Amino acid sequence: MRLLLFLALVIAVSSCTPIYVPTVRNTPMFRGEGEFQGTVALSTGVSLQGAYALSDHVGMIGSYSILSENANDPQSTSESFKRKSNQLEIGLGYFNTTRSRRFELYGGYGQGESTTTGQYIFLGQGAQDVIVTGRFRRYFIQPSVATNKKGFNLIFTPRLSFVDFYEFTSGTITEPSGEGIHIFIEPSVTGKFRLTSSLDGMFQLGLNFATASDNFFDYVPVQAGLGVQLHLGGSLRTRVY
Repeated sequence: MRLLLFLALVIAVSSCTPIYVPTVRNTPMFRGEGEFQGTVALSTGVSLQGAYALSDHVGMIGSYSILSENANDPQSTSESFKRKSNQLEIGLGYFNTTRSRRFELYGGYGQGESTTTGQYIFLGQGAQDVIVTGRFRRYFIQPSVATNKKGFNLIFTPRLSFVDFYEFTSGTITEPSGEGIHIFIEPSVTGKFRLTSSLDGMFQLGLNFATASDNFFDYVPVQAGLGVQLHLGGSLRTRVY
């Protein structure tokens, strides 16, 4: 109960919306060919995830995250705007299972955009908060290692993301950023626990670090997620420990 209250508090704290909002880590940790997983998680917004094991060692993952909420216009005491963020990503990778451990390594690509407030001098607005929309590309490398139990499993994921905000828009002004790719270290710990034979609960706590000290855009530093995960299929010939 204390853990759930702590995660709820972190979700509330991290619900503010800097322009870069990392996705919830999609960590299927398959056991064998034919397994499908679908996940709905509440984090900084809502995350929808899917994953499928193409063989006993090759899997694919996909995620879509969305956030939309009303926020105060920084240049008006009576107006509001729609603060939002959305991102779509796909990945392909390798997984393996032993009696005590599960391993996986995924690489992937994503695109997204966020609308929030910030100070961007290159947009010609000076050092003041303005409503801005940033569009970005993201490449990621995501290794994970996990326990292999029936009832409860912990997963550690030291994800590395390469984020390229290539365009910003504020009002009628649209400018390329010219900053190139920024590298983020995004480790997380995920817990999955059995609810029914085909349904798991999950929680996740993640941290996000920019490797450059002069990073020019804001990002969410701490994230938590709570969700449910559906399991279907799976090879009958794959041994489940």
